[in-house]
Amino acid sequence: MVVISICSGKGGVGKTTVSVNLSVSLSLFGRVLVIDGDIALPNLHTFFGIDDPFISLLDVLKDTSYLKDAIHRMRVKMGNESIGELHILPSSASVKALEEINVENFKEIVDDLRGKYDFVVVDVAAGLSKYAIIPMLISDVSYLVVNPERASIMDSQKVKKIAEISGVRVGGVIVNRYRGEKGMVDYAEKVIGREVVGIIRESKLLRSCCEDGTPVTMKKPSSNVSREFFNLARRIVGDDVKVKPYGKLKYYLG
Repeated sequence: MVVISICSGKGGVGKTTVSVNLSVSLSLFGRVLVIDGDIALPNLHTFFGIDDPFISLLDVLKDTSYLKDAIHRMRVKMGNESIGELHILPSSASVKALEEINVENFKEIVDDLRGKYDFVVVDVAAGLSKYAIIPMLISDVSYLVVNPERASIMDSQKVKKIAEISGVRVGGVIVNRYRGEKGMVDYAEKVIGREVVGIIRESKLLRSCCEDGTPVTMKKPSSNVSREFFNLARRIVGDDVKVKPYGKLKYYLG
């Protein structure tokens, strides 16, 4: 089992969007569980059309015996074709429950999952609070989501340094909301010191699918943005997929 943490230096870069669609894409390669590790500001469940969960990660962090009951199961369909099942461990927006949790139990939860999945994807809180660092530290590999802008890239550089100091491998950078800014891809690799393993375009289709509670990789699997998520998943599992930045003309023409 590979535990993958999806991290970022700042909020609002589309980290949850990446976590959701990467998880769907990885379902093509094995059994997948996605965890909403952003326990202070959770919203991953809404991307799958799940109502605020009655039992959530917060309950499991208080008592790990709730783990089985907290996991949601959904069929992964791409168009009309069913390709398997995705498991989801959502969190909850309960402030009271947040005060009662033991975030140190995150490691025990992941240990309990070993052998049951091929991939566990953890959508980690942005920044460097304890709610972000602890889930990141239990992962086997971390990926940094950035937008093609200097502030986002500089903040992720700090996260990369903490990960490396803590012994967590940083597998690469994912540039999200890309509109053909080829120079920013080079800048991200230079500043962060890791290669770009995925480029995900800015897409109105992606936003509308999120609002509908259906990942774009399920609703429109043949779209350009879905193909970019599939290529990211292929790269993560070890396929030789080239990541080639494209310019503004190709972005607008598709």
